[in-house]
Amino acid sequence: MKKSLGILIVDDDTLFTASLSDYLESRGFAVTSAQNGAEGLTLFEQQRADVVLLDQRLPDTGGIEVCRKILESGPNTKVILMTAYATVPYAVEAMQAGAFDYLSKPFELEELLIAIRMAEKSVRLEGRLRVREYERKKEKERKKLIGSSEAMHRIREQMKLAAASEANVLITGETGVGKNVVAEGIHDLQTRRENLLTINCSTVPENLMESEYFGHEKGVFTGAESRREGIFELADGGTLILDEIGEIPLHLQSKLLTVLEDKRIRRIGSGRSFPVDVRVVATTNQELERHIEEKRFRQDLYYRLAVFHMHIPPLRHHAEDVPEIARFFLNRFTRPPITIPDEQMARMKAYPWPGNVRELRNVMERACLLRQGNRIKPADLLWTTPTSGGRKTPPEAPAEILPLERVAEEHIREAVRACSGNKSRAARLLGISLSTLKRRLRKMGDPDQNGPNGSF
Repeated sequence: MKKSLGILIVDDDTLFTASLSDYLESRGFAVTSAQNGAEGLTLFEQQRADVVLLDQRLPDTGGIEVCRKILESGPNTKVILMTAYATVPYAVEAMQAGAFDYLSKPFELEELLIAIRMAEKSVRLEGRLRVREYERKKEKERKKLIGSSEAMHRIREQMKLAAASEANVLITGETGVGKNVVAEGIHDLQTRRENLLTINCSTVPENLMESEYFGHEKGVFTGAESRREGIFELADGGTLILDEIGEIPLHLQSKLLTVLEDKRIRRIGSGRSFPVDVRVVATTNQELERHIEEKRFRQDLYYRLAVFHMHIPPLRHHAEDVPEIARFFLNRFTRPPITIPDEQMARMKAYPWPGNVRELRNVMERACLLRQGNRIKPADLLWTTPTSGGRKTPPEAPAEILPLERVAEEHIREAVRACSGNKSRAARLLGISLSTLKRRLRKMGDPDQNGPNGSF
């Protein structure tokens, strides 16, 4: 249920205040009133009204001074000044003091209601924006690049270099290594561009891709009931993260290359192009060089994207970071923090982590749910071992580690089994696209790829 807008009336005319209060309360507002500036400030401190209707002349002080004090205490409040002595200089002074609006007495109640409704829209919009900004900051904190190894130090240095440039960036690495964390970190480190837009190229249906990327005009095809902006137009002046860039089909790759080279786009059905200022950061877990050899990815597009190329190493290549990353997730999932004994931590460092940081995060979250007390026990640390297909504790020694390709294949089979053959759900759990999963299953010799809804 939407909270009623709180209105404070500060005016020494008791008859005017009473009639105005009755009118506004009948419109659903929560109204309080005061007869002078001191009383008004006291009431405001107690109740923090959303909108203040403030008289210019009060028995103890001027309305401008009260307006300034209110906004010092509650900068998100909207002050509407009312005066029977309207002059241009006073109106200018009121706006400079931070007043939202300025009304001359006598005024029509409808005129006042319009001003209040405009203030209400502003209050609610600014409130949503503050919440989003808070969530964005918290999300940024959650998506930190964790680790003190030499590998992570190099990645941070590369991020700083990329942030200081306007060049396109290509970030490669296995699923779960944190490519998107690095991409967003590059955007956060730079100062020129405010907006950030991310799109997963594997989730856009192929028949809608061109419209999604470049937009379309009204009526250009069935269902195009209005003009639509594409992601390049929406990201104008900002950063665009193209996640899973290897999933873009060849016919669209040439158009993407043209946009990157010319910095101009043309909506579908439009006869003209217009400029866009977009910095592209692309990510992929695929070997684009092999795709180029197989004629599935344009070499010229690769070079345009990989002006600045970063490769994020798998977690097994910087296993010394496992304890720090594990503790980071434990601190996120539990209060107060819990501990992992050194013996268990050593086994975790020996495990190859085929799902990388994403798998480690899931193991830590599950351990926090299973644990009893303030310590993680061996039985709490469960993950898939390729030999049994079941959930087991960490291997006793590195000698038990199997080849990576074998680990990956068994991990994929386990995911498909866990999802009862539903490949779409398995792909989501594995953090890869459905097309990538199907391709891996074909390579593994899976006979049935034609089940309904992505199922066996």
